[in-house]
Amino acid sequence: RVFLWLFALGMMGGAAGVGGLVGLFYYYGSDPDLPRISSIQKPKALTRILDRNGLLIGEIASERRTVIPFEQIPKVLIQAVTSAEDAAFFKHRGLDYTGMLRAFIANLRAGRFAQGGSTITQQVVKTVFLSPRRTIRRKMQEVILAWRLESELSKNEILTLYLNRIYFGHGRYGVQEASRYFFGKDAIKLNAPEAAMIAGLPQSPARLSPLKHPKRAKRRQRYVL
Repeated sequence: RVFLWLFALGMMGGAAGVGGLVGLFYYYGSDPDLPRISSIQKPKALTRILDRNGLLIGEIASERRTVIPFEQIPKVLIQAVTSAEDAAFFKHRGLDYTGMLRAFIANLRAGRFAQGGSTITQQVVKTVFLSPRRTIRRKMQEVILAWRLESELSKNEILTLYLNRIYFGHGRYGVQEASRYFFGKDAIKLNAPEAAMIAGLPQSPARLSPLKHPKRAKRRQRYVL
């Protein structure tokens, strides 16, 4: 009887928790101020000014970025970035529940926010639509928008957004500018070690810069490889 009572209480508590979670999703999902996926815009790109002979004479940009299509992103870089940032990217639908649970346990052990559980899709949502503030409202919006983004865009489109938007340090945004800055070549020409170096930077561009902290950058590169 005691077991049955405990089981019943556990089921009631679980049902209440699920009901509360569903209520939260409904509440935040129906928010009229929640951004629409259709409002997503192309990343701001660098404007280059050429003279009549085609020589570069100036550049204008709030963010130094050269946007490239998916076809110009090498497979080895895609493999490196997904390995470093979101190994289950091609399997999940915007949320990695195993990763979220792992991050939750790590944060409990550390007694602080030591790890995040964000997928590449969630990172795109945060970069494009949301503020960096850590609130329940923003986290719920992030989860909802990640689901919607995965429903409306393909994996390749999401990766293209991500790889053209993220910051790689030294004022460089997007993989094309990062590749040109660190290796003097277009992203399509990167080899495996170079792709691993670039893929390791988004975690902490300043702390892992190969120019300022070569030992840290090398350790991160080996991890990605």
